[in-house]
Amino acid sequence: MPFRRIAALVAVPVTVLLLASCGSSDVHGTITEKEYKPARITWTTEPVTKRKCTTSRSNGKTKKSCRTVQTGTHRVSHRHPACWQIELDDDAHELCISRSRWNKVRVGDRW
Repeated sequence: MPFRRIAALVAVPVTVLLLASCGSSDVHGTITEKEYKPARITWTTEPVTKRKCTTSRSNGKTKKSCRTVQTGTHRVSHRHPACWQIELDDDAHELCISRSRWNKVRVGDRW
């Protein structure tokens, strides 16, 4: 069996295992704050570029050089869904949870 095929067969289960272990870390703490953040759209401006090439001839040889040139800008929208957020006492975790669960928990509850 070729090396690439063996590497691919090994890589798939390892990747799945790594992704599963990343998602299983439980966050614990006491709820110190609850906040609802409505859905919103934010905008950023990003450059629009194109590749511009020129050719020059020297000593009978043609040389082509290219560079990226900014031709303008355009606005890009970023949609943020509604978030029912809780903050934990470790000051490192702000979690978005379901609306029904957010309605049930209170500040001071153990998460």
